[in-house]
Amino acid sequence: MSTGKWLNVLAAGCLSMVLIVSGCASKTPQTATQRPNKTAEQEQNKPAETADHSATKARTVITTDGEVDDMNSVIRFLLYSNEMDLAGIVLTSSVYHYAGDEEAGIQPFRWTGTQWVYDMIDAYGEIYPNLSKHAEGYPEPEQLRKMTKIGNISDKGEMAKETEGSEFLETLFLDDDSRDLIVQTWGGTNTTARALKSIEEKYKDTAEWETIRKKVSDKLVLYIILDQDDSYNDYIAKNWPDIRILNDQSNFWHFAYAWKFHTEEVNSKLHGDWMVKNILDGHGKLLDMYATMGDGKMIEGELDEEQRGSTEYLKKNPQYDKYDFISEGDSPSFFYLIDNGLRSMEDPSYGGWGGRFGVVNDKLFRNNVLDYDPYTKRYEAEYSLMRWFDDIQNDFAARADWAVADTFEGANHNPTLTIKEGLDLSVSPGEKVTLHAEGQDPDGDQLTYKWWRYFEADTYKDSNVQEEKVQPEMAGDLQLGLHRELAKGEKLDTIQLADSDTNAVTFTVPDDAKSGDTIHIVAEVHDDGEHQLKHYQRVILTVK
Repeated sequence: MSTGKWLNVLAAGCLSMVLIVSGCASKTPQTATQRPNKTAEQEQNKPAETADHSATKARTVITTDGEVDDMNSVIRFLLYSNEMDLAGIVLTSSVYHYAGDEEAGIQPFRWTGTQWVYDMIDAYGEIYPNLSKHAEGYPEPEQLRKMTKIGNISDKGEMAKETEGSEFLETLFLDDDSRDLIVQTWGGTNTTARALKSIEEKYKDTAEWETIRKKVSDKLVLYIILDQDDSYNDYIAKNWPDIRILNDQSNFWHFAYAWKFHTEEVNSKLHGDWMVKNILDGHGKLLDMYATMGDGKMIEGELDEEQRGSTEYLKKNPQYDKYDFISEGDSPSFFYLIDNGLRSMEDPSYGGWGGRFGVVNDKLFRNNVLDYDPYTKRYEAEYSLMRWFDDIQNDFAARADWAVADTFEGANHNPTLTIKEGLDLSVSPGEKVTLHAEGQDPDGDQLTYKWWRYFEADTYKDSNVQEEKVQPEMAGDLQLGLHRELAKGEKLDTIQLADSDTNAVTFTVPDDAKSGDTIHIVAEVHDDGEHQLKHYQRVILTVK
């Protein structure tokens, strides 16, 4: 089906929902490392039993409104929960989902309840012993239950009442942990807003207020997936303007309900046959809960027309096959936090598994920068996320294997990668540069290297031409993406990388590079084990 027709289909669905809501070293060959004694290597690389590396991980809390794609994102997140320091999970509302309030005369709307998250934690508890054999740092199931709270769920944007969830967030916002706290906002911002409002009410008329406001503002980073109620614009932006915001208004759609818009080259691991083999079939109770198209799972409280697990939905939407991916529109908010060597947390404009963001001001980043899509031959904001789909899904499949493999030897694990010269280098125009990568694999697998330039993240420009105007992709009032065509005479990726399929790459800094220009070179290594797992390192060269 053409993109235009897809836009019409999604627009109809989105518009109907909007109406409902508003009414309510040296060069080596390509296989550069030899396969060592596997048993010895695996024993050496097994995770330590008691080590605590939480201080080096991103600290985060999840707020969710319980839509089916949130449920799928929670499942994936639990498989990656060792990669972050999770501070809590808070149920909240949105314009799309709220519990209602009988006393206030508010009827529930598409409310899926709260039990689902506890059921998922229980299922996680069954696979926790296996996961812990493959990596350290997985939180204990009981710890997860204790940090899961019910926030402001009665109505869209409701922030008048203090709730268990808002009080829990208030405590996190005020604690003495000096790390950033990334608030993943998968639904509305209203419970977060209520927590901030409570802090304001308690401290505004005291001598401590300015100190408290600065402490909280300096700590918080709100990663907002769409604006799903008015509480950010009506309260947070006006009263807490110094809180940093990552605002994903459109890229997320492409790991969500708009994934069928793409060329097949980026979608191969979202189809039902791949999902059944690698995720759904025989991967334990938690993955049994993962929702796919036409799988028979019916979501309690959801509208009939939104029951994507039903046979009727498949009949009305023949573009989908049974067991196709549905959506994980919120997962990019924690993809951004995974330390896989791409360094995206250092600067949102660098790009990584969670996509790439442009700077609006020193407190606000939006996904308004574009990467070049080699399949459509144009620049697209969403390609900064789509370009990683195969790697993301392969990694997910390995984690699914961990869930049922009760020995370290029973599954594959990511290699590691270091760069001999370091990750931040100063260079001169015309300078010849050689970089050396060294990979190691905990399973003793052979490794393959690849170097490439992430030229869209550079500040060095390959050509100085007037760029074509950026155009939005719209479905009704919803922005699904941004794109622009190549301008006449516009050049792409002009720096030639020699021996880019070995562990040592050589290139020359352009003669016209100016002082302060940056060039981003990415090294990848993947193994030859199941799912061909990867690790990366990004080298940033700054011109003197």
